[in-house]
Amino acid sequence: MNRGWVFVGIAFFLSLVLSCGKPGEKEMGRKELVRIGDLSISIEEFRQMSEKQPLEGKMRLLDEKGMRDFLENYVITREVLYREGKKRGLDKDKEILAKVEDFKRAMVIDALIEEVLKGKIEVTEEEVQRYYRENKALFTEPLEIKIRHIVVNSEPILKEVLTRLSKGESFEKLASTYNIDRTKEDGGNLGYIRRGQLAPSFSQFEEAAFSLVKKGDLSEVVRTPYGFHIIQLEDMRGTSLRPYEQVKEKIRFFLQGKKRQDAYLEYVKEAKSKANIRINEKLWAEEERKVKGEKR
Repeated sequence: MNRGWVFVGIAFFLSLVLSCGKPGEKEMGRKELVRIGDLSISIEEFRQMSEKQPLEGKMRLLDEKGMRDFLENYVITREVLYREGKKRGLDKDKEILAKVEDFKRAMVIDALIEEVLKGKIEVTEEEVQRYYRENKALFTEPLEIKIRHIVVNSEPILKEVLTRLSKGESFEKLASTYNIDRTKEDGGNLGYIRRGQLAPSFSQFEEAAFSLVKKGDLSEVVRTPYGFHIIQLEDMRGTSLRPYEQVKEKIRFFLQGKKRQDAYLEYVKEAKSKANIRINEKLWAEEERKVKGEKR
């Protein structure tokens, strides 16, 4: 449904309802949507409130029911409660005024920073490409190896396994027969691993695995706290530079953030140098002593 007609329909409906007020009340204006006491909310102000809602809120405003709920349960309710708060003098409460001032300061600072940084954080294609060329190590996939292992917990069984391997029996089937860990269910499959991924107690295991060169190569027997291991190399991948097209937007985002931070710090430094700043070092020293005393 056309949202313009929805607004018009609500305005027309409310004008009929609210015009039937108490005798002597001033008739509502053509574009006056709601009147609460002496406060008037126009249809244009209502539209502006609607547009300020987040996407999820806007989705609820796509039909007449959603629009009416927003009008009654947000616009009107908020104003009624605000007016009740003012009657109690809460708009003059020191704590609330301090929070308002803090919020105002934050908004002003944000607006200032956006204004100051305008045009200073654009990143050119050449800058992105240069960063890619000069930092290739950041975009190189680390070497990963896919391995299987046979793990047993006694030397007699280890000898039996080695004998059967020497006769050409399947590594995967032997792992499914002898393994004492959960990989028994998948023929000793440990998947892909990277250097430094395993616990320190598996350092010898890791070195033996990464010393394998060709697919199908077997390691010497390696002992860990879990038992005796024999490792088989299944596959290798990595050590390849990721294509520029895959990473350029990440680089651009990173460089924009860096430019933003650099420009911000430079502006803060400049603003401070122009300001007349004095610190009462004697008072500050007393405060430091107080803090140190509390820590003890």
